[in-house]
Amino acid sequence: MIKKVLVSILALSLAVGAFGQSLEENLGNMLSDNAEMYLQPLGDAFGSGMNSAWYHRSRVHKMLGFDISLKAMVAAVPEESEFFNFALNESDMEFDLDDIIGADVNPLLLSFGDIYYETETRTPTFFGPDSGGTLVTNQLHLTGLFEDHLRTEMTALLTSQGVNAALIPGMVDQAIADADLATAVGEMDLDLPLPPGINLPALPLVMPQLALGLPMGIELIVRGMPDIEDEDIGTISMYGGGLRLNIDQFIPIPLFPVDITAGAFYSQMSIGNIIESSNMSFGLQVGKSMDLLIFGVGVYADAAYEMSSLSIGYDVDPSFGMENDRIQFDMETDPGMRIGAGLHLKLIPFTYFNVHVSQTPTNSVVTAGFGISLR
Repeated sequence: MIKKVLVSILALSLAVGAFGQSLEENLGNMLSDNAEMYLQPLGDAFGSGMNSAWYHRSRVHKMLGFDISLKAMVAAVPEESEFFNFALNESDMEFDLDDIIGADVNPLLLSFGDIYYETETRTPTFFGPDSGGTLVTNQLHLTGLFEDHLRTEMTALLTSQGVNAALIPGMVDQAIADADLATAVGEMDLDLPLPPGINLPALPLVMPQLALGLPMGIELIVRGMPDIEDEDIGTISMYGGGLRLNIDQFIPIPLFPVDITAGAFYSQMSIGNIIESSNMSFGLQVGKSMDLLIFGVGVYADAAYEMSSLSIGYDVDPSFGMENDRIQFDMETDPGMRIGAGLHLKLIPFTYFNVHVSQTPTNSVVTAGFGISLR
């Protein structure tokens, strides 16, 4: 019962044995404040990955030219995103002292900070180590501190109610008082496991993609993959699209020496009814490609302004006794600039390979692509 009270009042996690369970079971034991901090690195990496690998060179396809590609994106997780400090709510919760004291008295009110005073709250995020932290009551590592604090609070409460603490059974003999308190605290089972991470240093994504040249120097790009059914979390889906426009065609300089292309892209990814990620990118690519008979090479630099959002919804274990059995919230990553550079190679006729590196405000991203390309 005490765990139900702690969850509903103090906004903490009870993800007991969460590693190895489904993502929804893990999240179901968390409330929104801590869930957001736990998942923020996932939202950053999702956005960085999904906004990547839209193109493999600076110029667009000619009319009806196309490429069919397989794109791979890897968003590295920075070291500082592997942990967060679990939020300790200072709301009061009630302790019924009647059985301990042996008298009919008002409940004792203690805050989360009182119980876990000076307890270490650093715990893994989604990408952190696969061994979660634990909020431990102080008596287990600071002998007597919790009992002394609780006894002091008891005495103050009794005195405020006009009761002489020395006359209360169990409070006259210090040894008996310690034993009573140790037994009572042990029965409350206040030690709280916090959820582990998945111990992953980067988020990999793979995406099929098609690009088609249209009139007026426009290129259409679509990407996506068939829905994947997972027995734990439901349907996983990814899709997106965008347009690129040749800009240097409007520059009144014959044989302009570089390709300049602007692009706008949108993508979405959902994992069951738990996570939905929406991503947008607006950017510019500048570079030069050269065809040498059947071979070719190209280099380019790019910059983009990007934004992403992550919507979270998860079911809470009904045994926690909460009024609402589902929690939902939205996480917005800070919009920002991505800077990158890429290399395009055509070593086999009608095929290409490219690699691209970039830096977003939150993640370093490496992408690679391989495909069939014409015109």
